[in-house]
Amino acid sequence: MHSKSFAAIDPVLERLRKLRHERPDLKDAARIYEAILPLLGAADLCAVPVSITPDEARSKLETGLPLLTGLDLELDLQSVCNLMLGLARSLETIDETQHAYKFDVTGFSKGTGADKDALLPDAARSIRLALEENKIDVGALLAYITAGERVFNESAARDLQLDPGLLWTLARSALKPALHAWRRQLAPLAEGTHWEEGYCFICGAYATLGELQGNGQALHLRCGQCGADWQFRRLRCMWCGNEDHGTLSCLYSEDQREKMRVEACDRCRGYLKVITSYSPTLPEMLPVEDLATLHLDYIAQEQSYERSRGRYD
Repeated sequence: MHSKSFAAIDPVLERLRKLRHERPDLKDAARIYEAILPLLGAADLCAVPVSITPDEARSKLETGLPLLTGLDLELDLQSVCNLMLGLARSLETIDETQHAYKFDVTGFSKGTGADKDALLPDAARSIRLALEENKIDVGALLAYITAGERVFNESAARDLQLDPGLLWTLARSALKPALHAWRRQLAPLAEGTHWEEGYCFICGAYATLGELQGNGQALHLRCGQCGADWQFRRLRCMWCGNEDHGTLSCLYSEDQREKMRVEACDRCRGYLKVITSYSPTLPEMLPVEDLATLHLDYIAQEQSYERSRGRYD
């Protein structure tokens, strides 16, 4: 796996370290991100530029298809495997006296110290050993991940006695450097095309965050998988398209209402976290901002709203 300069990683680490001091409840989680984000930032998966014409791109977008759908995606599989190994090794170093974390489709949530299966170093070590012994078919796993099919992942993990949530998270994370490269190539093809979906016009993952940008505070959706940015109508559910204001709710902490909040839909019970950022958040910073708003997930889930509704997330 080659490495490259990554100018954005310094502000990312700076933000994480600041978060650790300001939010003691996120201290352990921030350490996890500090362990893995530099590896993602330095990775070069030798992603081959995809072949698509402007007309083909426009046709896809007009029919609601993300641009990467159906394309031959070429990258160095060994580099992906090496990146997964690096991520697993890095997570092995997390102090076992820290809190346990359970990994799921939206990332991780804090577990309990008594939940031995959720201890991060142990779960990471098992995956690292399986990778080193070539017990994981990384190519097949990545193919299912790009299609959003978790059944294969859960079955493979169960057969190998691995944590399925962590395996899914490591594999999805290992794809991010390639997806960011393809996003940089493809985003210009979408200029001038209206996209009104809650899932990403590049890779198809559902938006991780909403972001109020500029002086006009226009709502943009942000993809945490590839970093894409697209404008979206305000007061509209990104999951089901509901625009009935009587069934759309806003949840927030009183002292943070202007900075961050949850927009929830009573029709489908889905929700979106929305932050205020006058300039677009760096793509590499999105996982950190997702972490910084973890308390909003708790607020929404206490009201029985759900974040995990899409085929990717």
